[in-house]
Amino acid sequence: MTHQLEVRNLSKQFSSPGGPFRRARVMHAVNDVSFDLPKGRVIGVVGESGCGKSTLARLILRLIEPTTGTLHFEGQDLRAKSAAEMRRLRADMQMVFQDPYSAIDPRYTVARAVMEPFEVQGRKPQGSAAEEVDKLLSMVGLNPGLAGSYPHQISGGQKQRVGIARALALRPSLLVLDEPTASLDVSVQAQIISLLEQLRDDLGLTYLFISHDLSLVRYFCDEILVMYLGRVVEALPDTGLAARHPYTKTLMDSTFAPDPAQRRVIAPLEGEVPSPFNLPPGCAFADRCPQASDLCRTQTPELAARDGHAVACHHPL
Repeated sequence: MTHQLEVRNLSKQFSSPGGPFRRARVMHAVNDVSFDLPKGRVIGVVGESGCGKSTLARLILRLIEPTTGTLHFEGQDLRAKSAAEMRRLRADMQMVFQDPYSAIDPRYTVARAVMEPFEVQGRKPQGSAAEEVDKLLSMVGLNPGLAGSYPHQISGGQKQRVGIARALALRPSLLVLDEPTASLDVSVQAQIISLLEQLRDDLGLTYLFISHDLSLVRYFCDEILVMYLGRVVEALPDTGLAARHPYTKTLMDSTFAPDPAQRRVIAPLEGEVPSPFNLPPGCAFADRCPQASDLCRTQTPELAARDGHAVACHHPL
């Protein structure tokens, strides 16, 4: 299977300068992340807020620069590309942002927002601009009559569809979806996911899907990466597999089941999430893990694969 995206040992550190009353600190927002995204597949990235999911998304598109690691897209070394080369290459790898309300310039009409990628890349559509706008809006299930509307005149779900249409304008092959349904009502979320599934089938797209909703990721994605404080702690090659990391199991157990017969009482996690500026030695999850041992508190577990299922845990389930 061809790997469209290859990520190796990707890390990003943010520094906090010191001062008269504080010392300089370093935060490992993304720490030694590696994975392959095959063409036509959907990989989901899940974890609590602050675990590094959105930072990872921006690193992959080089919207922010990695500290260390390598990125290859369709065999091309992204870290070796100049800013101008990356701008051209981003026509093939686009992003759909979490907040549709801030992703579109409020001064732009829907038509201008959808045509913005052509302006940025200095390209012209095959037909007229109006024909291209109508085609893209129809592709994402919007009435072309909305082309003259401004963002404040359309709903959140419609704004997100405009964001998807804009991302598809230059016919990319890879979409990085940064929690595209997080700010939408549940019914609208279902519509957006259905649209993304249809577009994937129709256009042969590859998705990196960032979310904190594990049940949604298990439904929509082919594989799952689970992140905790910047690290991948488990990589499930199949969404139907049982969790082997205690953190992943806690995430799965916390998923709401609408059927009362399937609901269960689970023990809440004890302890606090460590500060990303001051990570303890060993496993960052150790203070919250009921299975933690002295080894967990002194030695960081490596992400080790068995039968394609990788887990970073000294005592996997």
